[in-house]
Amino acid sequence: MTTDRHLALMALMNEVTAPAKTYDHAVRRAAAAASDSPEYDRAVGRGNAALDDIERPVRLWVASNAPQPIPGLCNVPSPDGAFLCALTPHSSEELHADRPREDAMPNGRRMVWQTPVELPAGFERHTCITVTCAACGYRYDETEYDHHFPSLGDAVDGAVGSGWDELKDGRVLCETVDEKHEELRRTVGVVDQDEVAA
Repeated sequence: MTTDRHLALMALMNEVTAPAKTYDHAVRRAAAAASDSPEYDRAVGRGNAALDDIERPVRLWVASNAPQPIPGLCNVPSPDGAFLCALTPHSSEELHADRPREDAMPNGRRMVWQTPVELPAGFERHTCITVTCAACGYRYDETEYDHHFPSLGDAVDGAVGSGWDELKDGRVLCETVDEKHEELRRTVGVVDQDEVAA
């Protein structure tokens, strides 16, 4: 799975992680400041600089890594029939025979049962993350409905960007100030978003 192209993409992701966090932090700072204040101008400047720091390595990566054709998939069903093998075509006898779903390592490559079996018309499969306060169980909802995020990072950023606290163990707390919430803030500790963005 880790071809040279994948390794280059992983390196790119690592390179843009810090400026992406800086940008998110700058957006939160700008949103909290008056639009005609020096704080707003500083936050906008910092955000624009972070975007420049993201653009440079992305342009270099695109120039250095020509698009590759997406290979066909094996499509052999997993033992439970729920997924299809997502590896490139290969010998079923070599890669699938007598191999448990949880641990198939043909030629050092893990079997990838990740392509879901096609659903009947009218059904869609979604994977998402919702957020709940660690102290009171309040569900994060910017509207009257639960908010669904595509990843853990997006979920944390969304909650923190709305004023929630990120605890040092990875959980989050809503803005409620009472004994139970304050106990977690004191005992577990809150992530300093200024240090994260730095």
